[in-house]
Amino acid sequence: MKILVIGSNGMLGRDVVNRLKNPSDPWNTYNEVAGVDREHVDIASYSSILMVVGQFAPDIIINCAAFTDVDACETQVSEAFAVNAAGARNVAQAGKAAGAKIIHISTDYVFDGTKNKPYVETDKPNPVSIYGKSKLEGELAIQELTNNYAIIRTAWLFGSHRDNFVTTMVALGGKNKTLSVVTDQIGSPTYTIDLSDALRTVIKHNLQGIYHITNTGSCSRYEWVRKIFELTGDCVSVLPIKSSNYKRPAPVPQNASLDCTKYALASGQKMRQWDEALKEYLNKITILKNN
Repeated sequence: MKILVIGSNGMLGRDVVNRLKNPSDPWNTYNEVAGVDREHVDIASYSSILMVVGQFAPDIIINCAAFTDVDACETQVSEAFAVNAAGARNVAQAGKAAGAKIIHISTDYVFDGTKNKPYVETDKPNPVSIYGKSKLEGELAIQELTNNYAIIRTAWLFGSHRDNFVTTMVALGGKNKTLSVVTDQIGSPTYTIDLSDALRTVIKHNLQGIYHITNTGSCSRYEWVRKIFELTGDCVSVLPIKSSNYKRPAPVPQNASLDCTKYALASGQKMRQWDEALKEYLNKITILKNN
């Protein structure tokens, strides 16, 4: 099986490539994996995508490429839709022409966050930000163009290959004795290592359709930050505030936690708790810092 990972230098993409190439997994010996990133391909250009796909002739394309700066999307609207919407369409068209399955990474931001419990795959999307709207348009393009796809909605990613919410909080905690964090934004933190393992499972079980995949459980941003400093042992006082007291360019869904039951039933794999994954991650980056 030939697998092409688009966005292979990103936080998730690098872990996906590493997971699928891991020599300790016998299943990987049957696969050929290639990664491409912005220096290799322009996802907003169909001809660029078509050329790369034509050269590699993949059986599966995993699209990890995205414009993920939620606040920047509000002012860079054209770029957001070029990457997140038109880019997804281009991948789907090129993949269909090559006979390849599309595995596309999407987001909890396709929902408005007004539901009082976790979202399931059949809930109607209603994005409130440009980022969410552009990602939803990408989802719809894939569903319009091909039946051979798996759209994976995930949330609140953290991993070793790029700065993220966790590293930002750790850095701020090193400079400040007090941090104010919102209590009314709820989501499901997800470790890129765990999501990469789940994507391998999606491939192995040939899962089709839309799936929600995050680490198990949900929390507020406030609870997440408190857990970070509990695990690091840093003496930082975390103060609760409301989103209305923290102004940002993009509107953010308040409760965007995802129900992952469908994936667990289809794959037989339940993702580990988000705080367990966070502990492993913090141990890893602490070791990296000390080296």
